[in-house]
Amino acid sequence: MKITYANRKVEKYFTDFSKLKKKLPMDWVRTIKKHLDRLEAAETFGDFLLLNLGHPEQLSGYKKPRYSLHITPNVRFILELDAKKETVKLCTELEVEGVSDYHGGKENWYIR
Repeated sequence: MKITYANRKVEKYFTDFSKLKKKLPMDWVRTIKKHLDRLEAAETFGDFLLLNLGHPEQLSGYKKPRYSLHITPNVRFILELDAKKETVKLCTELEVEGVSDYHGGKENWYIR
């Protein structure tokens, strides 16, 4: 699958894990790296969903389909798919939005 990034700041962190290690705890970085490797290896987002790794959850209230993957019980890796709701499983391109803690009624972005 093709992976793009929401902006240069997000790309800077997610393409250079030494910078990401300075920003986030090491266990989070390891989990993010695993998610990215699995997403890149999948041909479509549907293939990735079949693995059910990272407990993918669709987020509501956005124009394009957005999914979160667990990094910790409260911290999520946020992805936006280049697809419509009915073509999510066929999607071959996604955009990394960042890392967020969205529990407790607020979004607390660690990287955005």
